[in-house]
Amino acid sequence: MFSLAAPTSDVSDMSCPTPTLNFFERFSDLAPEIRIKVWQFACAARIVTIRYQSEHDRCVSGTPPPVLLSTNRESRAEALRCYQLAFGTKSSPSKIHFNPYRDTLYLPRHRLMGYDDTLRDFRSYLADPRVLDDVRYLALDHVDVEVKRPWESYNKAALIRDFPMLKEMFLVLCERGRSKGGKHEDVIFAAPREDPEDLLRMWVDFRQAFVKEQMILEEVSREIGKHCVQCSLPTVRIRSKTPRRQSVDAIPELDGMSNLRIS
Repeated sequence: MFSLAAPTSDVSDMSCPTPTLNFFERFSDLAPEIRIKVWQFACAARIVTIRYQSEHDRCVSGTPPPVLLSTNRESRAEALRCYQLAFGTKSSPSKIHFNPYRDTLYLPRHRLMGYDDTLRDFRSYLADPRVLDDVRYLALDHVDVEVKRPWESYNKAALIRDFPMLKEMFLVLCERGRSKGGKHEDVIFAAPREDPEDLLRMWVDFRQAFVKEQMILEEVSREIGKHCVQCSLPTVRIRSKTPRRQSVDAIPELDGMSNLRIS
């Protein structure tokens, strides 16, 4: 009989710690149905960073491809069922693997002009924008009022309309001492460490800005004789971000303040 537990000389001695297993040599001996279940379970949700480069008309990402694509032939087949190639443009083919039902689409603030019209018009740059229709999780950088450009207050409502199935939205805080993310960045999210009063102020500012944008869009639509589709905020959460290349000993538990719903 094959056992995962280490053999012991005294069966009655239950205090012996079981060693941690880092590999399973007989995985290939498992039934195909079980192996496929394991591969499917390993298709974990990811944070996929996308940046649109207007000078090249292409989307780039610092997020590595799913590791299952290069594990073996069987895992690759399951990964290709889970992830689709997305974010191609009219002049650049789709090269980024993405699962709109699991992955978080992260659009960081990286341009000199901040969140400009490339954010508001993001959908129009994609060769096949239908992937946005299924996105459940979206992340944007929080922009402090001290550095916010005047036009950055008029893009969020227009952007959120491009994601009809959105369930959660994340406001991402940059690390202290870093005003913006790197050009190619693979990140993880964690609970923010800022003062609860500061977090509440960020939420209030974001919600008020969204309501103001919504009112402006409705007014403009009436003036030009177009119907304005009503749009509401999903659950909004604040997160800090850390480059994945840095070791993270522990991700703090999320408190009530960081999970506050403002919709």
